Amino acid sequence: MYVKVEELCRCAHMVRIIAVSKYTGRIHLYSCIHGMETRPTPLFKNFRPEELDTKNPSVDDKKFSPKSIKDNSKYRHALVSFVKEWNSLRPIEQSKLFNKPLQLPLAVELCLNESQNHDKNGLLKGGSKKRGTSLDDISYLLPSNAVWKNVSIFHGKKERQYLQGWTLTGQPLCKLCQKNCTKKSATEPEFFEDLFCDLECYEEYRLRTSNRYLRKELAQIEHGICTNCHLDCRKLVKNIKPLLLEKRREFVIKEAPKLAARKNLLEKLVIDPTEGNAWHADHIVAVYRGGGECRLENMRTLCIACHAEVTAAHRAERRSERAKAKKQLNRLLANLKTVQDKQKDRDECRMIDSELLVNVPGSAYHTTNINSDRSEEGDKASEDAGS
Repeated sequence: MYVKVEELCRCAHMVRIIAVSKYTGRIHLYSCIHGMETRPTPLFKNFRPEELDTKNPSVDDKKFSPKSIKDNSKYRHALVSFVKEWNSLRPIEQSKLFNKPLQLPLAVELCLNESQNHDKNGLLKGGSKKRGTSLDDISYLLPSNAVWKNVSIFHGKKERQYLQGWTLTGQPLCKLCQKNCTKKSATEPEFFEDLFCDLECYEEYRLRTSNRYLRKELAQIEHGICTNCHLDCRKLVKNIKPLLLEKRREFVIKEAPKLAARKNLLEKLVIDPTEGNAWHADHIVAVYRGGGECRLENMRTLCIACHAEVTAAHRAERRSERAKAKKQLNRLLANLKTVQDKQKDRDECRMIDSELLVNVPGSAYHTTNINSDRSEEGDKASEDAGS
């Protein structure tokens, strides 16, 4: 990872660059002059982040091997600020910044790395309550000048066919975004990755359609360490595998008492000591709250005990929300019934009033007398008009 740190120095165009090794974690120093150098020049100075005393950044610290840093308090302060911010990032966030030229603050660079369909937190834009995306819904709409075509890829001796969009002129399209694949291997793919325009589309496709791939990628970044209680689940499984059942149980009780407190989970791990029985991939924003079909940024590693606690809390929360919704529905139904009852009472009152009006022959309210009186009034009016 590269981070540009501008320093007040004699050369106004000189830029100091920090590179963090993905494999060793050591910080390497580079320099670059704008307009003169196209690539950073290594200064052959490197050190571990822990060699920086971030709590008390003293210039005279002997742990600082590079003399240029030791003699420059401003540059040392920039490095300390960088290390603090770097350590505050999650492993998944650090992995996104490797081998990229960046500027502080790193939070801004994380926003710049936002994908087309997901936000910086890995959530699908607009939210989704589906755990994964079906193969029929994952791809974008096929352009009007393209058709679906079966493409064969061999996995060893086995042949497997995949649907891919191809233009009428014979140009393959990305299996996710339906853009042109310009790679040389696109027309004659040998691997599944060749069906995509770039690695980003391939990773998004696999993450959204395969829970197994999502868990595998999360394990490579967080290494099976619980983000809540910091239990190293991978190391725990490795240590108990060669032991007998009783020794396994004793070891887990000693090293992971929180996990051992849950008897069912303990016995499952003791009988079958695998990583799947030691830690789970958990959604930070739950699926029922719109965290489905997400990227790795919305995933975290939780040991089975912590995951059971989170699941129980979510279950209680959903139960409470359902109870509130049920009360609200009953209240609305009661109000609706009250309105209907009032309307029914009014209708009954009208019916009773109409039944009280009885035709009595010879009375002033008899229908025949009323009609005859009206006809006489009409005839008299017409005679007056004629005269």
